[in-house]
Amino acid sequence: MAQAFHLSSSLPGSSPLKPSNCGSDLAARLQVATLIESAPDEASRTARSESKKVIVVGAGISGLRAAAVLQRHGCEVVVLEGRDRIGGRILTSRNGDHVRDIGAAWMHETSQNELVKLIPRLAIPYYYDDGAPLYFTREGRAGSQFKAKKVADEFADYCEWYYETHPDAEDRPVDEFVKEFVLEHQLITDDERHWAPQAVREVELWLGTSTKEASSKHLSYFITERNLYMKGGYDRIVNWTAESLREDPNTIKLNHTVEHVEWNEQGDQPLCIRYKNAETGVNGSMEADAVVMTCPLGVYHHNLINFNPPLPGDIQEAMSLFSYGALGKVFFEFTDVFWSKDNDQFIFYPSPPEEDMESSSGSSVESTTSMTIKEKDNILNYATVTINLWIMTGGKELCVQVAEPLTQRIEAMKDSKQIYQFFEPLFKLLRTEPYKALPRLVSVETTHWTQDPLAGYGSYSADKVGDNPDLFIEALENHKGSPLQFAGEHCTMVANGCVHGAYKTGETAASNLLNRFGIPYDGHDAVHDAVKAK
Repeated sequence: MAQAFHLSSSLPGSSPLKPSNCGSDLAARLQVATLIESAPDEASRTARSESKKVIVVGAGISGLRAAAVLQRHGCEVVVLEGRDRIGGRILTSRNGDHVRDIGAAWMHETSQNELVKLIPRLAIPYYYDDGAPLYFTREGRAGSQFKAKKVADEFADYCEWYYETHPDAEDRPVDEFVKEFVLEHQLITDDERHWAPQAVREVELWLGTSTKEASSKHLSYFITERNLYMKGGYDRIVNWTAESLREDPNTIKLNHTVEHVEWNEQGDQPLCIRYKNAETGVNGSMEADAVVMTCPLGVYHHNLINFNPPLPGDIQEAMSLFSYGALGKVFFEFTDVFWSKDNDQFIFYPSPPEEDMESSSGSSVESTTSMTIKEKDNILNYATVTINLWIMTGGKELCVQVAEPLTQRIEAMKDSKQIYQFFEPLFKLLRTEPYKALPRLVSVETTHWTQDPLAGYGSYSADKVGDNPDLFIEALENHKGSPLQFAGEHCTMVANGCVHGAYKTGETAASNLLNRFGIPYDGHDAVHDAVKAK
């Protein structure tokens, strides 16, 4: 969820609004507006008097939102969290005034993102990172006539058109499809033909997975919305979401790792959760009328939680056809700034593979590729996006984003010196004064999501070849009356992979259970009320 640029589509049964509008929740608030003003009837009062107990598995943003909505409607809620903190894949590191978001760091679709309204309410410092990036190749900074990026953009447009007009066409890896596209393109130069597939690899740093695996059919490339960097820390949003839950110290139970779920579709018997207390090592169990599962998609892929009976067939199939990616971040702090202070991001494209150059007729790329093959493996063999934290936060540091399979490799490294040596060639390219030595390195910090079972050994959902993410949304709709609900960034096609998308799914899961319990959902808009109360 660090920076997921996924395409959005409307949920089953919702109005066919523009994707960014779907994520705004404006339509939903209009639909429930009449419920807010109307007095509950006798049946509603009776339902409310019969307290229902719900266990929410996971204290990420979706779990906290689900718990808060249920609690407000009179349900007894217990949140079981395996970590020693709340937030899940939202993780803010603080050292005095120094703030780093190790997990999610951006707010996307800001013109319709309800959570943006909390920024002035909570006085959170922010930065819109929509300045012009600098592009680099192994040879140095790419000039203004580097048109391979525009060809890559053209390919993305072509992908969208192709699968809209050929909906039954076979899905293909992005890397394979773009090479075919440039080969048949009659109006581009040889250099553009070789470099455009490399420019397409920029998408790896949003999806978290290689273009060799990424789906062309579900390619997420363009987002015209602005993106806001939470330089004041995403934990402020997490803590606000959890405020009402923290009033009772028994509501959120940390260090409780759920291992087994006993459930039934009818809900005529209590659901039972079995867990292990990481602090005491003691196993325990808890019963409830319903359960909301907010674990990352990777947790289910690795069968880290046992369900008895097994999950419904349509949910299992849908999960198997929805992949999980791994976006990694590496923070490098230096004693001085040696890079451009005028650009938000530095995007590096590796040289085209040698086999793609064999048919080249005098292309200027040829000599570069020969050099690439002879050199030892380093970061210049991978596409990267480097975030300029100097311009965003004032820190003398860079954050380099990497995609799988490189993410797994970097996050497994334990030696900071080894990590720095791997990335050093990139830093030398970024120097504004190439004749000067790099300044002293102060610190290195990497993410570790691929080493973390509670994160599902990854970062967020990703569409790979052969996936059909719509099936999972359809399966959730088929079981919206079940006492076993699911929430999280993977449970929506509206802002999937994003914090505000995950937040909304918590609300959806809670409202499904309220409907099951016969408790009218009041349509209460916590964000709107927080802003109004300012």
